Amino acid sequence: MNRDKISAFTLKIASSNGSGLITILYEIYEEYEKDSLEEFRAGNVDQAVAYAKKCAEVVNHLQKDLNFEYKVSRDLYALYDYVQRNVAKSIYKANNEGLLEAKRIMDDLGDAFNQIAKEDMSEPLMHNTQHVIAGATYSRNSLNENIMGNQTGRGFWA
Repeated sequence: MNRDKISAFTLKIASSNGSGLITILYEIYEEYEKDSLEEFRAGNVDQAVAYAKKCAEVVNHLQKDLNFEYKVSRDLYALYDYVQRNVAKSIYKANNEGLLEAKRIMDDLGDAFNQIAKEDMSEPLMHNTQHVIAGATYSRNSLNENIMGNQTGRGFWA
């Protein structure tokens, strides 16, 4: 994942609510998974394994964030465990077989959480963050970003 994608994910995280954060984690997983599968196809096994390890970190984070007050969390835990085992299989066998099986599960879960996030109208978890509007407005080859909002309430006054 390159710096531009990391910056884009950072901006999304700053303005997301709880369910939005989960969907962003799925997007991050998908990005590392895509990178890993591409590296396996190209024959760069070491780099592919490194990306697969990043996939495992994301799934581990999703697993840790489950709230077991809800019954569905037990089912999700089992699915994440299955995904973890398949990602681990790709790591220790150094092939894409496990990642392809994990992709099937994570794609379905990601679609489900995207639907949930669309219906969640709660406020963002982070307050006092800058609102950034990005778009190709006046130039074809560059992205223009504008920071919106009241800037006087931020920082320190000496």
